[in-house]
Amino acid sequence: MRLFLDAMKNRSVVLMLVGLFSSLVSLGNPGIVVGATYVLAKSQYPQVLKKHDPVAIYIVYKGALIGSNWRNTFFRGDTIINLKGFIDSTKGGLRAYRLIFGSEENIDSAWQMDNKFRVTDKVFNLGNNIVRVFAYDSTQQVTDKFVFNYALKFKETGKQVPSLSRLLREEIVFTISDRNKFSVGAAWILSIGINRYEGKAISPFANCESDAISYNTFFKKKYLEKFGNRDSGFNYNEYLLTGKNATKEAILNALKDIAAKAAPNDFFVFNFSGFSNPVSFDSSNYFTYFFPYDVNGYAKDFVSYTDRYQEEVSDKLISLKVLQEHIQVIPAINQLFITEAGPTKNFKTEFIRMLMQNSPTVAGILNKNRVIIVPNGFGRDDFRCNDSVIRKGPINYFITSLDSTLNIYDLFTEGHKSGEIVFNLKNREVECRSFGYSYFDVFFEKQFLQQYNEIFGDERAETRGMKVRPKEMQQEVAGLTGKRYALVVGTDNYRGNGWKKLSNPIKDARAVADEFANSYGFEVQLLEDKPMDTIYKAIREYYLIAKPNDQLVIYFAGHGDVDDELLDDGFIVCSDSKSVDNDPVRNTYIPYQKLQKMLNNIPARQVLVLLDVCHGGVFDQKIFEKEKREGLSGILSNKNVLQFLKDKLPLRTRKFLSSVGSEPAFDGKAGRHSPFANLLLQVLRAKGAGSNGIVTLTDIFRVLQTASMNETATLKISPAMADFGNVDAFSEFIFIPVEK
Repeated sequence: MRLFLDAMKNRSVVLMLVGLFSSLVSLGNPGIVVGATYVLAKSQYPQVLKKHDPVAIYIVYKGALIGSNWRNTFFRGDTIINLKGFIDSTKGGLRAYRLIFGSEENIDSAWQMDNKFRVTDKVFNLGNNIVRVFAYDSTQQVTDKFVFNYALKFKETGKQVPSLSRLLREEIVFTISDRNKFSVGAAWILSIGINRYEGKAISPFANCESDAISYNTFFKKKYLEKFGNRDSGFNYNEYLLTGKNATKEAILNALKDIAAKAAPNDFFVFNFSGFSNPVSFDSSNYFTYFFPYDVNGYAKDFVSYTDRYQEEVSDKLISLKVLQEHIQVIPAINQLFITEAGPTKNFKTEFIRMLMQNSPTVAGILNKNRVIIVPNGFGRDDFRCNDSVIRKGPINYFITSLDSTLNIYDLFTEGHKSGEIVFNLKNREVECRSFGYSYFDVFFEKQFLQQYNEIFGDERAETRGMKVRPKEMQQEVAGLTGKRYALVVGTDNYRGNGWKKLSNPIKDARAVADEFANSYGFEVQLLEDKPMDTIYKAIREYYLIAKPNDQLVIYFAGHGDVDDELLDDGFIVCSDSKSVDNDPVRNTYIPYQKLQKMLNNIPARQVLVLLDVCHGGVFDQKIFEKEKREGLSGILSNKNVLQFLKDKLPLRTRKFLSSVGSEPAFDGKAGRHSPFANLLLQVLRAKGAGSNGIVTLTDIFRVLQTASMNETATLKISPAMADFGNVDAFSEFIFIPVEK
């Protein structure tokens, strides 16, 4: 997503370089990077922009300080009167054109274009400090859309809320973090219903398709009631798949699309109304599969003798595990799952266990707010309610006839509102007098995890027993921690033959950089498509400025390479790396062994390397020596969080984590995060809220390790984690959230 300004792109470079060049500030040293917006005189409008008839155009500038000579030559006040001279003199400092429409007092909308006149963003004024935003890629396709309440952002920090006209004069209008935190939560509804399957293996249903439609209608109505404004419909995203449209490909593509577009504060609702059945290949172990529509149908004995159709089952059906794998990369925190396809008394348990990835610890780290509504036994197609036949599934009837004073989206709130909704649903079940047992259950994952930890304790015993607020935590460990630095490198484009263009490293790098800066207080330097020397120079700067109590994180996203014959080493491929044929000894690459030595000598006590590149695991030389890598660090003791920090922060830490071992890594579909970056971001954004209030490298590895068991090839990762350099055997890299 190209945001109005890539907030992290250079902001933190300023933070780091000020200390290095402060004595030169008054001289206007060109090494200092500053950002600003300037008004463009109407006489200077480029011809390609005039046709849009904007009321004003602002120039977004990022570059060297504007000295008095430049101002006298190219400016009148803050208005540029010589655009060509300004562009020629600032050498790439012009980053974007911001076109304003309406009137300067009452702005209707604004567009931002890059320096090649391609639209990157459009903003539409909805009033009341709310704007609707579209983000575009280089092909002018919409890659994201959301509604941004910028008043919330300023109120949170105690600042006065600016007018839209004033906001648009800011260099940074919004960041990735703003999009995730202050956008009006969108709804993503995937509702599936299949009445009739091809072939004679599955008897037809009467109400599955109408149930799917009624769910979609109901959730849309309640969303508009909950978030009612003239633009609410823009934020409701429906994926209604019924009958022949509910194929496996269509269902999985819908999940992928939602994963690419949803944000953490959105709502995700999944419903499957159709046929499901336990499947076994050994007549002993049974696992539930959903049956999507298949144009060729299912053989007559397919349901009864699935062991004969193992290949067809994997090809045609959707297992709960595959469903979970696609859901795990959906970033929306609030998620609701409904299905009456439960064919056995154990379906509820299996469904819940699978969505929680069979691990309360991993579920706690990710801190999702999931609600699951499923039958306790066999699902029903219709039922009798008193003396009437209800042509709906019972759960569908109870939900869609919810008391009008209640809103289903309040299921995600803590407190009495969610309890009222459950009581209302259960009360309707009792009123119908059709069930000799409890037909369905409402499962709240957060409540379960809280009870689980109260009864059994957190299995991560090293930090068990106390949860503290970030502000208190920072005060307690102030003497043990210094500055936090992060070098984030993303490379999409390569000059060397054989290294194809990638779609997502820069997108991943921007999001990770933004999270480091805004959630954990790191001073971030973001390098995009930079050559090898620039990366080496940045690393050397940390050698000069880092102090013993500091933290340093290095993140690489892009191509990686390995030579397990002559050189016995892995490499970071840089934007200017030559082809392997032209550079067989990799002089234009960054070798892991050299990188390790450099990072080992940096004075910062805690250093972490994150590698989302092919063959990243060979950063650990033991890969070449064929030694077995140890798994998670052992549990040490039953200590509270503050004591854990006091014990761990003084220890010398040198660790790395990679998305894969010695094999290639997936980039992910264009415009979406890689599987590694997606899960890393989810853990960082949770900020330890569902566990101990901190995030450790072990936490991240646990989540990635669970995902490594995925069956879905494009979501599969094989994370590697190890120490390097001079390191204390009991050390841990710790991310401490900041409270703003």
